[in-house]
Amino acid sequence: SDMGWTIDKAKQFAPRIGITYQLDPKTVIRAGYGRSFDTGVFGSIFGHTVTQNIPVLANQQINEPGGSTACEFNLGPGSDPRCVQNGVTQQGPPAYVFPAVPANGLLPNPGYGVSTATRQNPLTFPSVDAWNLSAQRALTPTLALTLAYVANKGTHTLGDGDGNTTNPNEAALSLPGAYSVTGQTLNWDANGPKGVLPAGYSGGVSNGSFLQRYYGGKLAACSDPTYVTPTGEPNITAGMCGWEPGVNARYDSQNTEFDAMQVTLAKQLTKGLAITGNYQWAAAFGDTTGYWTWSHSVPHLRDSNVRNQQISGYGSYDLPFGKGKQFVPDANRATDLIIGGFQLSGTANWSGGLPFTVGYDDFLPSAAGTPLDEDCSHSTGGTAAPCVPNVHGHMKTSLTKFDPASKSRSFFTAQPRSGGVFSWPGLDTIGNEGQNNYRGPKFFTSDLGLTKAFTVWENVAVKFRMDAYNAFNHINASNPGNGDAFGSVSTPTGSPAGIINSEANGCVGSTCGPRQMEFSLRVQF
Repeated sequence: SDMGWTIDKAKQFAPRIGITYQLDPKTVIRAGYGRSFDTGVFGSIFGHTVTQNIPVLANQQINEPGGSTACEFNLGPGSDPRCVQNGVTQQGPPAYVFPAVPANGLLPNPGYGVSTATRQNPLTFPSVDAWNLSAQRALTPTLALTLAYVANKGTHTLGDGDGNTTNPNEAALSLPGAYSVTGQTLNWDANGPKGVLPAGYSGGVSNGSFLQRYYGGKLAACSDPTYVTPTGEPNITAGMCGWEPGVNARYDSQNTEFDAMQVTLAKQLTKGLAITGNYQWAAAFGDTTGYWTWSHSVPHLRDSNVRNQQISGYGSYDLPFGKGKQFVPDANRATDLIIGGFQLSGTANWSGGLPFTVGYDDFLPSAAGTPLDEDCSHSTGGTAAPCVPNVHGHMKTSLTKFDPASKSRSFFTAQPRSGGVFSWPGLDTIGNEGQNNYRGPKFFTSDLGLTKAFTVWENVAVKFRMDAYNAFNHINASNPGNGDAFGSVSTPTGSPAGIINSEANGCVGSTCGPRQMEFSLRVQF
């Protein structure tokens, strides 16, 4: 039985169209649009969600009686004569028993005891709409210039840093009464109650479970006659779900956007030289999973993997030495074997920094040593909401030189708690700074290659190659490891703000790390 699961066929239309127009003998204009579909990641459409749920899959963790390692591990229901503690033969732990499947094929969801995986109905495939417009001009018979606008829009796909899952049971800053255990609106307050709440209570709580949809809220599964209301939760009454574990909504539900202007200058192979240069300005946005089920605007941010500007180049050059070349064209065989057959090749990339978020997970000690309530734990700590400050201007960033003592570099200076660029947004408030609004250190890398090719006999050719990855041994700094804007200004013994002590990830066109040399020899016959 498919249990009523369907696919929205109306959204399976995938058109493709391309247009080319030759404006004059040296100029061509091109445009195109297309839609593509994907089956999703980790079985978000097929398979994985079904196979990772009970009763198909169940994980059982069993501790030996009394915590002693002297007892043998026994899954039998009876006593184990080999396991005796304090003169008493211990009973073996019970093995997991799969629940009986009702006639309708639907099991009541024990979401209070397991992390449930879900998927949407009807199923919607991730889609990407892509379009472009370009103009290409031949400047010379071997030199062409291209200007292009390239863009795409991802719908029902992965977001920024997405593990292909959102959590509908994440804690809110302010939970509507329809979901709360008291029937009244509840909000986060680190100084509020966290135990039993009186009937009709409204206000701040310091227990994040009280702010989850399906703790005091209801679902059809929780009203099933066979559903067992969880015990040990005094706030939960019949009909409430009582779920504290998260719900893994394993369907691709988020959106992305990408826009770029690209300028390309390409030199075709002429007298042994071919080279291409490209400049790109790009803007990319996506969603993050945290707090997405409560707000689609708060977790919408600049894509963490896209640099706003990039200049790249690559090419090759056959050195003009040896028989038939510009220099020493009449070289004999011995001379040609020594000076001929060399080729240089290389790539280079200069890029802007990657986006990062400035937070404020710190507090300012008072004169008496008591912390003020101006940190993440007091503003948004027990919820899924991001911890970002209010901003008044823009913080200056600049990469310092390497400090051999601390083995680190700095990218920004810790800000004052008051009177500076940032300030505490207040209780239950997400700061207006947003996320990923700062960019880290710039990026540069270059690879070089030298090839020597020659013929030994008519049917035997030899090619020697030397490659230098990160040829100039330039170490690229990562984004600051501590996103706290206040850092050591707030806590002199804590982690300083803006410190970088690791190398950048995501190298383009080369191996990350210090320069690496690779040598190879190929004999072809």
